[in-house]
Amino acid sequence: MARRKLALTSLPGFERDVYALPDLRTRKMALDMLAFIRDGRVHGEPLGQHVKTGDLSDCYKFYFDPQGAGKPRYRLVYRYTPNEIEAIAVEAVAVGERSGLDVYLTAAERLGRTPEN
Repeated sequence: MARRKLALTSLPGFERDVYALPDLRTRKMALDMLAFIRDGRVHGEPLGQHVKTGDLSDCYKFYFDPQGAGKPRYRLVYRYTPNEIEAIAVEAVAVGERSGLDVYLTAAERLGRTPEN
């Protein structure tokens, strides 16, 4: 049975994240990675629920870096909608630098799941 092609969607604010990336090469790679995820060519790692970042258990993280050497400097957070089993779309949630938890906190905020303080 052929796999149905998934749509690509994004939450409000994701486009702003992309434009905040440092250069055109990094922006293009972030968008290319989304297309590769949608097409099943690459896969991210599942996220979970953590005290510091909130509940991102329906989301995945994918590390990338256009330089390709050393630890990747950027992360992309995405999820399948309505869920992974019945997915009709890959939804981009947040993208940004890997250092710190900022991308995860942004993702939690966009999903209305900010962690309790």
